[in-house]
Amino acid sequence: MKSSKYIAGFVVILYLGLLGYLYLNIGQGKTFPSRPISIIVHSKPGSAIDFMARKVAEIARKYSDVSFVVENRTGTQGLVAMQHVLDAKADGYTLLGVTKSFLSTVIVNKSKVSMNDFLFIANMVSDPEALIANKSRNFYSLEDLIRDAGREDYTQVWIGPGTGSRDHLMAMKCWETLEIDNTQWIDYKSGPQAVLALMRDEAAVYVGNPADVRGKTGLGIISIASDKRLTPLPDVPTFKEQGYDMNESMWRGFAYKRGVPEEAIRYVTGILQKVVLDEEWINYCNESYVFSNFEGKDEFTRRIVDETAETNHYLNKAGMLVNYIKGSSVHPVVIFLLITLAVFFLLFVYNRFDIHRFNYDQIVAGGILSISFFFLHLTFLFQIPESVVITSPSLIPRIWIIVLILLSILLIFRSASNKPVTRATSPGTVLIIIVLLLIYLVTMQWIGYYITTPVFILSAMYLLTYRKISIMTINAFGFVLFSYLVFDELLHIDLPLGWWFI
Repeated sequence: MKSSKYIAGFVVILYLGLLGYLYLNIGQGKTFPSRPISIIVHSKPGSAIDFMARKVAEIARKYSDVSFVVENRTGTQGLVAMQHVLDAKADGYTLLGVTKSFLSTVIVNKSKVSMNDFLFIANMVSDPEALIANKSRNFYSLEDLIRDAGREDYTQVWIGPGTGSRDHLMAMKCWETLEIDNTQWIDYKSGPQAVLALMRDEAAVYVGNPADVRGKTGLGIISIASDKRLTPLPDVPTFKEQGYDMNESMWRGFAYKRGVPEEAIRYVTGILQKVVLDEEWINYCNESYVFSNFEGKDEFTRRIVDETAETNHYLNKAGMLVNYIKGSSVHPVVIFLLITLAVFFLLFVYNRFDIHRFNYDQIVAGGILSISFFFLHLTFLFQIPESVVITSPSLIPRIWIIVLILLSILLIFRSASNKPVTRATSPGTVLIIIVLLLIYLVTMQWIGYYITTPVFILSAMYLLTYRKISIMTINAFGFVLFSYLVFDELLHIDLPLGWWFI
């Protein structure tokens, strides 16, 4: 018994030390940097932004006292990576690899993540947009392309990855600039699929980047949208040389979450400035068919502000900013409460107005029914414009909702035939724990995992009638210490510190 108390005391001391380390920077050193700097990349290894980030990390070793480590956080076209950086502490050790495609991602998804949440410290490269065609088409200039589009009873097909993507917006900008009307955009799931279709001569133009033609002898670049020609592709003309003032490129650089110390910004920016002057970096740019285009914080930020406005314009023109959800005159919370009251009133009627006939299965089924009917209501708010030919987004949710409703009703009918069972824990206690779990999940984002988790574990154990304080302490605080060891130290996955503290 005494030994468990000593262990509990030791665990609490370790826990308090961990809080001091995480929230007060105790033991982390005062000079920046004192540990490796993470570069968060939104795409899989081998992508253009991933390759650039890894090349930066490799060259930075020559000039930095600490290493730069690339971490891939894929999902939702970059929103997962962006949110990961925002959830991390603003201490300068979490850097985000950014690309121009983030502008479309943030605008179209209408996420809580905003470009204003970040401080864009350095642009590294400019990857010019290129119009690429199958050589069998004999397109040697933009005039050839315009002449081909002018044929009667003919629709010129342009292809690329995605609708609303940077390549799609580039195509729309080209149609305006070249004054081409009879065109059609066909999107593919990926760039390689679109390139394969072009090699089969299934389209007139593929909108991509110069590196897309590497190793493909059957494809040729009609023009690139830049001020000057690429050194490794001296025979490829620019739009400007052919009489059209167009400069469009996929930039790639780095950003911090706002609030990072100025010392960290200066240090990392200084390293990046040395990287772009390195001969190894220059060779990388030539081999990748991109321009080395370093821009500091102010210039890079101005570029993003200007291009955000332009992106908004073309996304709206492409029909990507249509509101697919109708507004409701009644607040969703009120609707949910009304549905819940209606469901449990019907259960009350089913139990012949006898509250003692309620059982645990009916409470669970009633909760699932309330949530299911609420989400069913939301699916009826979806609206699809007639001009957009897509499967209704309500189809799959409705299928799952109907399944849940049927299973919940079946559970209610089955519960009536079940014999009463003596339970060690009452349904009320279980409901309280469920409510506590919901509160825990919400407050974790604000206060942090390391503070809310032991509170939740202690509360749940107390509700389950456990009263051995030393064992409760060891379980609650020991679990947090174990989580830190596994996730932060072994897996390098940062657990939430809480928005109030970061």
